[in-house]
Amino acid sequence: MAKTLPVVSGALPAAAAGAPANGAPVPPLGVRREELSPLHDFAGKLLQPSMLPRLKRYVAWQAEIRRRLNAGIPLADLLDELDDVPVSVNLDLTTACNYRCDHCVDLEILNTGVKYEEQALRDALALLARKGLKSVIVIGGGEPTVHPTFSEVIRFMKGLGLQLGIVSNGSGNKKVLEVADCLDARDWVRLSLDSGTEETFQIMHKPRRPVTLDEICEGVPPIKARNPAFKVGFSFIITWKGAFVNDTNIHENLNEIVLAAERARRYEFDYLSLKPFLTRAEGNNAEIVDLDDERKDVDFEAVMRTIRARIAEARKLETERFKILESTNLRVLENGTYRQYTQQPHNCHMQWFRQVISPLGLFNCPVYRNQPHGQIGHKHAYADPRDLPSVLRSTMQLIGTFDATEQCKEVTCLYNHVNWFIEDLVQHPEKVDALEAGPERGDFYL
Repeated sequence: MAKTLPVVSGALPAAAAGAPANGAPVPPLGVRREELSPLHDFAGKLLQPSMLPRLKRYVAWQAEIRRRLNAGIPLADLLDELDDVPVSVNLDLTTACNYRCDHCVDLEILNTGVKYEEQALRDALALLARKGLKSVIVIGGGEPTVHPTFSEVIRFMKGLGLQLGIVSNGSGNKKVLEVADCLDARDWVRLSLDSGTEETFQIMHKPRRPVTLDEICEGVPPIKARNPAFKVGFSFIITWKGAFVNDTNIHENLNEIVLAAERARRYEFDYLSLKPFLTRAEGNNAEIVDLDDERKDVDFEAVMRTIRARIAEARKLETERFKILESTNLRVLENGTYRQYTQQPHNCHMQWFRQVISPLGLFNCPVYRNQPHGQIGHKHAYADPRDLPSVLRSTMQLIGTFDATEQCKEVTCLYNHVNWFIEDLVQHPEKVDALEAGPERGDFYL
């Protein structure tokens, strides 16, 4: 028998499900598309010819929902027509982790012992792939390579034709090597290392079993030798003096950006990925960049000057095959436009296109994994086809009741631009007919 899914409480309120209450038009987009990292140009990804019909269906559903709500017309038959699953999911294979990183935003959910039922997880992935899932990013909630069937699940997903991204702490490079042969040019592996020296690596990551930064980096050339088709990245979360999370002052590493770049190039990584440190907001526990203007213990302008100088120096190390990549939220911190990314529309439309599957449940966003107000369903919500209509209705309902203007007002959201882009289409559905498909990128990571 199909399991009963939790339904988001409350109806779809007109104000939360539509434009601002005064009927004002969508505000001008303060975020310039050229500021976006290509990885974060989600509007461009949805405009691919293969994705455009799904975007148009979603806009039509949302526009009709708002019309009916305003007219007092029942929604039941309309919601029964929903049939699209997410384009992309973040998959937390496990909550287990073999590190004790003091800067981890998921620290409170680690090593809980909560697990998937293996067959149910595979059933869910197979159902999603049949219905249109395109990519899976194996990330967060724990260290994926400690999952006992990591290799089997990776091969299973590749057998479904899915694009795969794998984010690991590097301690399981032997397991990554085992699956390297099944990955292709659209897949990628990124190792979260955050340091240029052994001392900083040990202070920040605190591995439970002895492992060194050199040992991890030495594991990359064999992976590249086995299969050079996919990219391997060196991930570096930039921290600064005064950074604080989990009731802990975080070790500063911004002066090791250049050392990390030198190390990454030497060990055959394809790129160094730079992003800013995140902490948790009070109240709703959202992941945010710690830039409180009232703090007197951190000179953020000085921090940003130092970061800019270190990145400029690191860029001198770029070659044809090695690049320095800055995340969008780091770019907008550097140029001072980051607050425009915290001005969210009421509706987070990307909940429809991208979700998080975790042993703790199905969630609307990586920012709110394990947060009750972001939960769509239970961990096996997609495992049984009989549950699918309920999951889709719950998703659409959460889009209406989750007020991103309030919940995400401190979040420098990578989806800000695409959410406003879709909001404009929903408020002006006549624009949909004029949409032109962009190039087919073959990139479905959202």
